[in-house]
Amino acid sequence: MSNALEINNLLFKWNNEDNFLLKINKLSIKNNNKVIMFGESGSGKSTLLNLISGILSPISGTIIIKNKKITQFTPNKKDAFRANNIGVIFQQFNILDYISPLQNILLPCFFTNFKKKNKKYFYDRAFELAHKLGLNKNILLQTNSNKLSVGQKQRVAILRSVINKPFLILADEPTSALDNKNKENFLDLLMTICETEKVTLLMVSHDTSLKKYFNSFINLEKISHSK
Repeated sequence: MSNALEINNLLFKWNNEDNFLLKINKLSIKNNNKVIMFGESGSGKSTLLNLISGILSPISGTIIIKNKKITQFTPNKKDAFRANNIGVIFQQFNILDYISPLQNILLPCFFTNFKKKNKKYFYDRAFELAHKLGLNKNILLQTNSNKLSVGQKQRVAILRSVINKPFLILADEPTSALDNKNKENFLDLLMTICETEKVTLLMVSHDTSLKKYFNSFINLEKISHSK
């Protein structure tokens, strides 16, 4: 099985800091694996996701996704690669209340090949995936999203992350504000859609009880030698 993600000799620090926040000699994740990374607050979990997605650039080192060295890409090429290959689930889901659930799901399409492909393809895909997660057409077509339940927002966030058929999903502590029931529901749905879509998943969290849902886990403090 080939690697979905490889990191080699990565160094990163903020401009106003003397010490490195991240210093990772080697990290690799296999294709289609579902991996959770643990770390304390301030350990660099979210920063690492931003480096992997190309939002931030390391001081040195290589990040390879889909056999592409994204650390060698120009900013524009990084943006295009991210839009076409990486889905993101945010900590607070970031559902926009003033647009419909369907429009929320389709948001990533406007940064990629939405105009190149038939728009009907994306609409049909949104409805098909939503049906699999228990969201009917009437819910998707609501005028705005401010009346969605927590469970419905979870589903919209997951669907938005996979609408473009990404190669890799990055999830930044999406369960941190959820109670146990909603946490379990969210992870069950996320694992189902990753399995169905054959997507590699990297999720970061400080909650070690979530380990049971994943193929493997990583302790960031053990692989980052920044201290």
